[in-house]
Amino acid sequence: MADLVRVAEYQRDFGASLERMFENALDWEHLPHVHAHAFSSIALVEERASGWRANVGTPQGGELLIDLELDRETGCWTTNSYAGEALIGRIVTHAEKTGPDSCRVGIAFLVPDPDSAQRDAFAGYYPALYAMLYDEDEAMMIARAGAVERGPAALGERRMIELANGETEELPRYCPHLGLPLDAEPDTDGTITCPWHGYRFDIVTGKCISGAACGWAV
Repeated sequence: MADLVRVAEYQRDFGASLERMFENALDWEHLPHVHAHAFSSIALVEERASGWRANVGTPQGGELLIDLELDRETGCWTTNSYAGEALIGRIVTHAEKTGPDSCRVGIAFLVPDPDSAQRDAFAGYYPALYAMLYDEDEAMMIARAGAVERGPAALGERRMIELANGETEELPRYCPHLGLPLDAEPDTDGTITCPWHGYRFDIVTGKCISGAACGWAV
């Protein structure tokens, strides 16, 4: 295998705790929903306490195998991307606590044996991409921190929505999965889809119809 060469770096401060950052790294499910511009689908291959491995589709029609491994003690996680059997990129992230509700990350982007043109391209591409991804992730992490602070009781809060037929229905304000805001509008088939992880719920029964063991009593 060709040697991996560092082609770009990115640093950022976050208004979310280190624990929320770790949670975000391990949350493979959110990728095609929060980051639809970068990921079109995800199919889990393996999930473990320290990471995950999944086949990820891209909007351009390609597919990558992504493997992430997190070491909480060092605050470091490594994300390897494969095209077939070939390792095509490695992203090494170091995170540190800067306050009770803040942290900082430093990221190194490595690719195998790039030429000078590729180095120049990657030097601009990766930081720009991760600035966009982390804008979206930070919003989710802050929303998740709010869910933890509200506690389980908030899952009982309801909002009224008007259906296409003029009738009204009472729905939870927060998704029963992780307590994130369930502020999407109902779909025309009588379901509502969580914008964070794509879980679909029947708005009448509260049952999750996308296979997850969560829902709400009505």
